[in-house]
Amino acid sequence: MNALRQKWSHFLEACHPKTPAGLPYVFIIGFNKTATTTLHHFFHKNGFPSVHWDNNRLAATMIDNCLNDRRILTGYDRRFRVFSDMTAQTLRMRFEANSLFRILDTDYPGSYFIYNNRSMEGWLASRWKKPCGKYSCTYVELEQRILNTTDPQKVVDTWKKEKLDFEREAREYFRGNSRFLEFDITDPMAPHKIGDLLGITFDPSHWGHHMTNNPRESMSARLSSLGPCPPASF
Repeated sequence: MNALRQKWSHFLEACHPKTPAGLPYVFIIGFNKTATTTLHHFFHKNGFPSVHWDNNRLAATMIDNCLNDRRILTGYDRRFRVFSDMTAQTLRMRFEANSLFRILDTDYPGSYFIYNNRSMEGWLASRWKKPCGKYSCTYVELEQRILNTTDPQKVVDTWKKEKLDFEREAREYFRGNSRFLEFDITDPMAPHKIGDLLGITFDPSHWGHHMTNNPRESMSARLSSLGPCPPASF
């Protein structure tokens, strides 16, 4: 009977999410359209309090905290342990707060960093077909407005350059760091690699694709009119 009770106790402990204080910080620093939603749900369902984008508020809070010399995730760090899609975008700007990985590492020593990557062509094509429901336009159109250009080729070239620059800096900074993991989002071993990084056994059944490019019918027509994503010019 005691053995049965012990097994039941272990089962309940495994099912119940750990308190945030007992979990490490995990920063998912891949850009949007690199399975950030999939990773958000994966960690959440495995008992890690996770926040994803938060309607621009996550990145905006990070900027505000830095400007006021507070820890970069003040306001989020007591409740959450996993952070993803650190993007803020309006009609006038787009800021990728994943670029602040050095500050995250400084403010939260011992934390883990995951660079969820995908092929350049696949990533560009996914962004190309992304709607922006808040502004009733395509992601390409919004970026054209920010760049003050009518040439969609400049959008693609800008995205590619930002990704290449980010990768070069992140790989150099985290070279040889055992708390850093880079993987391709098509890798079927991704859930196990994440577990090896953190030294935790995750339930891989919670890993799965989550569609986020689901435009309304009117937006679908606008996206179709874009045609295929052109290759970058360099």
